[in-house]
This record gives sequence, C-alpha cells and structure tokens, in this order.
Amino acid sequence: MRIPFWSRLRLAPRIGIVIVLTLVATTATDKIMGIVIGMPDVLFFEKTWLVDKVAETVQRAEQTNRDEWAVVLKTLPAAQWLDFVETVEPPISNHWEQDAFGIFREDLARRLGIPVDDVLVRTDDTEGPERALTPIVIILESIPMLITNLIDDDTDKMVVEHMRIAVRLSSSGWLMISPKSDGLEAARFIRNLLVPIAAILLICGLSVWVARSIARPLTDLSAAAERLGRDREPTLLGNYGSPELEAIADSFNEMQHELKRFVDDRLQLVAAISHDLRTPLTRLRLFAEYLPDQEQRRMVLADIGDMEAIVSSTLTFASHQLNKETPETVDIAALLISICDTASDAGCAVAYDGPDHARITCQPVSVRRAFTNLIDNGCKYANSVKVTLGVTAELVRVRVSDDGPGIPADQVEAALRPFVRLETSRNRDTGGSGLGLAITDEVIRSHHGELVFAPAVPHGLEVTVTLPRSAGR
Repeated sequence: MRIPFWSRLRLAPRIGIVIVLTLVATTATDKIMGIVIGMPDVLFFEKTWLVDKVAETVQRAEQTNRDEWAVVLKTLPAAQWLDFVETVEPPISNHWEQDAFGIFREDLARRLGIPVDDVLVRTDDTEGPERALTPIVIILESIPMLITNLIDDDTDKMVVEHMRIAVRLSSSGWLMISPKSDGLEAARFIRNLLVPIAAILLICGLSVWVARSIARPLTDLSAAAERLGRDREPTLLGNYGSPELEAIADSFNEMQHELKRFVDDRLQLVAAISHDLRTPLTRLRLFAEYLPDQEQRRMVLADIGDMEAIVSSTLTFASHQLNKETPETVDIAALLISICDTASDAGCAVAYDGPDHARITCQPVSVRRAFTNLIDNGCKYANSVKVTLGVTAELVRVRVSDDGPGIPADQVEAALRPFVRLETSRNRDTGGSGLGLAITDEVIRSHHGELVFAPAVPHGLEVTVTLPRSAGR
C-alpha cells in the first residue's frame, strides 16, 4: 500500500506548508477582491488647470441663483471631473490642511480675489491606493512631465486622497469641490472590510485544522492513559498520519501491553499464593482446636483468623482486577439498607438516611464490597456510623461518616494503597490486611466515580462516594 505524500511529512514541514498556503490564499483573496471591486481612478490635475476650474466654478456659483445651482454647475466643463456641493456650515478647521497646500491656496485665493483663509484643502490618508474609497488625485506643476517623485516639499506636486477644496462664498456659505466619484465607495468599503476578515477566517481555519491534527493524538493519548489507570485495559492508538505521532502511538501501545502483562502476572502470582495458603491454614485451624491450653488455643485461632482474612482480601483484590462483572441495574438504596442491617445485626450502631429506592447501573458485587468495606471500617474504629444517600438525575452521592479517630489529610493517599495500614490511626487489634480501602478505591474508579475523604464534624471521618447513575455502562 502506497503511503500518501502528506502522511510521510513530519510536523515541521506540514506547518511550514500550511503557513505558505495561508499567505498565498490571503494574497489571492485580496487580488480577486481587487479585480471584482477595482481601485479608484487616478486623476492627474495640473495645478493651473485646477485653480482655473475651481475659480470658474466659484464665480459661476456667485452669479447663479441657488435654486439653479444643481443644473447650472453640472453644465460646466469641470463637472466631468469634479463634484460641487454647497454647505451653509463652515468646515471644521482642524480637519483641514493649512500648510501642506500653501502655494495652491495662495494661487486660488489670488485668482478669486479673496483672503487665503477663505480657501481650505483637506486630504485623508488611507494608507495606499488599494484602500482608498474615492478617486486619487495627483496635482502636478505641469503636464506632461516624468512622474518619478510625486511628493516634493518645494512645489505643489503631491499625491492626495479624498481631496476636498472648500471656498467661502460671498453669501457666507461654502462651496465644496472634490474629485468626481464613480459610485463605488460603499463597495470599496465592503471590500476593505471583507479582505482582512476573510484573511483572518482563513488563517484561523487553517490554524484550527493544524492544531486539531496535533491535539487529537494528545487527547487520545490522555484518554488512553486515564483508561489504562482505571481499567487496566489497553486502548490502541494509531493512524495519525504523521511519523512523529505514529512513533509516539506505537511506543505507548507497547508500554500498555507491557504494563498489562506485568500487572496480570503479579496478580496471578498473588492469587495463586493466596489460594495455596488456604489449605495449610485449614489444617492449622484443625490442629489448633486440639491444643490443651485454652489461652494458647484462643491466640492461635485468632492469628489463623487474621491470616485467613488477609488471604480472603487478597483473593478479592486480585479477582476484582482479573475478573470484571457484567453491569446490572440495581437499587442502590436497597443495597445500602441491606449492608446497614447486616452491620447492625453484628452489633454496630449504624443508621441510614435517604430514599427507599434509587436505581443505578453498576457491577453489583463489586459495589456491595466497596460500601461494605467503608461501613465496616467505620464500625471497627468508631462508636457510631451514619450512611446518607443523595440522588440527582445524573448522580448518586453516598456519605459514610463516623465519630472515630479519622484519617489525617496527609495520609489519605497512603491509606488507599494495597497492604498499607495506618498505625497512627488504626489499632492492630482490629485486624485487617490493608486492602479494604484499596479495593473500594479501585471499584469506585472503575465505575467512573469519585472517592473523597474529609474530617467529620465535630470529629471523625466522612467519606463521600459519587457515582454516575450509569456507572457500569
């Protein structure tokens, strides 16, 4: 099977290609928009001609009734190139160039016989012709000439954009003169707005695509690592289309298989040893029954009982790891009530508070073992235990609180490790293998739940178990 070229590339060349393609696409978008909505025309005005035409227009306006301006001014030769608008309000002076067009203003004022202050010129810099909305005006000293340096401080040769000339009329109004528009200002505005937006969207789209191609394997890796830590079941990764990511996936897959083999081998060994110990323990218990000294017989039988409890817990822990139950829908409220009743019959002061029925999907034997361990722990080290069940549409929350010595916050993590017993807070006389909380933690995690330890009020331990109602699916 032939591997596609793109799949053979490493991440660095891929990112480089995407960047180049983005730049090319952005430039192409700008050029296409420039063709569809063209740039404004460039108008070359000789200074003397412009002065004459503006002066002629002003003089004609002064001689014409205002009601007839719209018709009369359109008949002027300059109307082919210039637009004329009358306004009563004077232009805002700080928006108008007072110095850049000194020679032009002086020539026009002299031609009209008015003060220089009655002639104003305004230009708007739009950062280049491609961003201009109205025609670009180039004022030249003379025509023809070689256009090499259009901006010269010593003359009035310059490039202006959005040029407007304002001349005060004798009637106190103002005549506004500007290059004739082609009517595409709105289209050019939209173009100037759309081009950067299109470029941004294009860059964002390609960036998201590249980011997702990199992030997806990392997300899969994180999910696979979480599942491996919870269920001990490998989740094979692969087919990411990149040599680096494929190498990471292959290494992770191999690590998953090695870890599973390591854990399974050790659990099988522990289960075998625990199972083999049962026969000699049974024989020892039989021999101990015939000891003549009652105190010795009691002590030996107690030790044998502790060893049998350790063997049983070890087998339970190993079997839970090796043999997964089929999830079933059970009544968690009835299950907790049953555990509490059993503990009460054994002499423990345990109380249940919660609804009579609440159904969840779970592995019932494992869940029963987990809550039995929590309640039995409370019964061993406390005078009273309270079990509280809370139910929502998505979750069930079980709190097991007692008035015992509790577990220090800095020792909670150690308490959840297999075969660890906290000597500072647990009395050895109570027995135990150090597997109860480890089994509980393993069961809750395998059900996508949460196990939280906190101090009870006024003293003791409060263990909160949160399970989704579809925990075993």
